[in-house]
Amino acid sequence: MKRVASILFLLLAAFAFAQENQTAKVLAVKAYERGRIAYWEGRVPVYDGYPFFDLTLALRGKKQVVRYESLTGYFPAAWKAGKEVRVRVQGKNRVYLANGSEEVAADVVRGSAAECVLSSAPPVTVTAGSQVPCE
Repeated sequence: MKRVASILFLLLAAFAFAQENQTAKVLAVKAYERGRIAYWEGRVPVYDGYPFFDLTLALRGKKQVVRYESLTGYFPAAWKAGKEVRVRVQGKNRVYLANGSEEVAADVVRGSAAECVLSSAPPVTVTAGSQVPCE
């Protein structure tokens, strides 16, 4: 009985691992070259200067948006719109995108465009620090 349970466990683990490694198509890339709004000087936003990118992927039969953060502004050419990329899914909030032999972490973005902040005027209810500008 233990042997059957062990074999069943190994089969389930192998199936789960196979489900995590997938290929996704990059549908769109949105660059935020100035970074997030760090704070406001009156009605003028001051950006943190750390670029990040939102990638729209066709993954698991639906669109998912993942956020890749880059302190230097580097963006892999293998992730341009229209390309296929290997993806390893870890849980509901994290994916790893293949860049050659390296895996790069990206967070799944669950928000919508309504959660971005207009740079024409400071928000009333949202605090500064990690605000995504509507660009």
